[in-house]
Amino acid sequence: MRTGTRKDAADDDRKAAPEGAAAPGAATRGAAAPGAAAPGAAAPGAAAPGAAAPGAAAPRLVARWARENPRSAALHARARRLMPGGVTHDVRLAAPFPVAVARAEGARKWDLDGHELICYVLGHGSLLLGHGHPAVVAAVRQQATRSFHPGACHELESEWAELVIRLVPSAERVRFTSSGTEASLLALRLARAATGRGKVVKLAGHFHGWHDQAAMGADPPFDGPDTAGLPPGTMSSVVTVPAQEAALAGALAAGDVAAVIMEPSGAAWGTVPLPAGFLAAARRLAGQHGALLVFDEVVTGFRWAPGGVQEVAGIRPDLTVLGKILAGGMPGGAVCGRADVLDLLSGSGAGPRVAHPGTHNAHPLSAAAGIAALGLAAGGEAQDEAARLAAALRGELTAVFERSGVAGRAYGESSTFHLLFGPAGPAELGPAALKAGLAPALSAALHCGMLREGVHLFHGSGFLSTAHSERDAEQTAAALAATLRQLQAEGLV
Repeated sequence: MRTGTRKDAADDDRKAAPEGAAAPGAATRGAAAPGAAAPGAAAPGAAAPGAAAPGAAAPRLVARWARENPRSAALHARARRLMPGGVTHDVRLAAPFPVAVARAEGARKWDLDGHELICYVLGHGSLLLGHGHPAVVAAVRQQATRSFHPGACHELESEWAELVIRLVPSAERVRFTSSGTEASLLALRLARAATGRGKVVKLAGHFHGWHDQAAMGADPPFDGPDTAGLPPGTMSSVVTVPAQEAALAGALAAGDVAAVIMEPSGAAWGTVPLPAGFLAAARRLAGQHGALLVFDEVVTGFRWAPGGVQEVAGIRPDLTVLGKILAGGMPGGAVCGRADVLDLLSGSGAGPRVAHPGTHNAHPLSAAAGIAALGLAAGGEAQDEAARLAAALRGELTAVFERSGVAGRAYGESSTFHLLFGPAGPAELGPAALKAGLAPALSAALHCGMLREGVHLFHGSGFLSTAHSERDAEQTAAALAATLRQLQAEGLV
């Protein structure tokens, strides 16, 4: 089996048959991390994210990657005949085609063309323990022999809920959903029912799924919808403000806001860090104005700490939205928080009952995986191990930029990293610049160059797991050094 490292062939200047591959356009949970193309699918009539401009040649790195991955290309051609764009998630839109993976184990995966890759995508951040952890696989296999879907209550849903309540500081009750998007949708419905108010305040650049009330203000310039197809009145019920105490206070002043929802890490799991003290200010202001504070911890929950960012920061929201690690890599989400608010779902609360059906809520296979994963993450050692290695990797990647003579750095929190090109640091750049990312040609070349060196980045960013090793970090740093040299040779940096 070949590794992802490639020869620098003498055919560097040959034109590839397909046009260059792009880094996917939008990071999951709505952000294009530094090093990525701008968020979201291409506009109608536009090229796919990362594609070369019409008439322009694709970067050579992109052309080489395209030639070396004929089976991924063939699968994409087949998929395009069956599914819009040939993908099932906007994040995988790419030109000329996305990488296709055959199998994964631990910190590694293998694409259809036989290249071994260090994985920093990790199920869009769902796999704190790496791909195919034996305990999680065994739990799912065992449950599959008992029942896939009994159409009834089962013991695992209570066991899963007990773990969430034990680990998440704000959790007094839990309601499971099938995804993080569903969970944020339910959290906002609960907030409106609990307060009798209709408006929601969200922060510029923060992503909370793809439902109507979340699909605005996540993408630069943060002043409109992020998608076509929203009802005309939606904009009037959602207010997007910058992550500034004065702006949030102004949005809350009229007393008509049901919820303030945010990613407590800052937009896109820390791509756009929050100002110091902002979480405490948001907690105080929401309470003063009778609004519920909602933390979207779909990405950060059980990763920053067993109790998420709220455990690290010591700030307790009214409601918390969960997903990803919650279900151990299987589909699943949850809303947890104050009992008086969650009890509106049962009809025993102080207000009118909030309806919430869902065929696959607390699906037994997801519950089995979630219980196994959270059990292994409960002590905090897994988070500490992954965060320690991530901090070392960020330092080495930054050193690679310095040694290469390319302005840039790696930054991030917990077990994550983001690559940032240019002399300015994240504190010196605004949210729009941080989320817009690189020019498409450079974004695509970085993505494909790292793939050719055996590393799969997540739009210029990455998640680490307990399965990653110091050897993986060393290989990743070497891959970045090799890729930067090639970017320099092409005049892209």
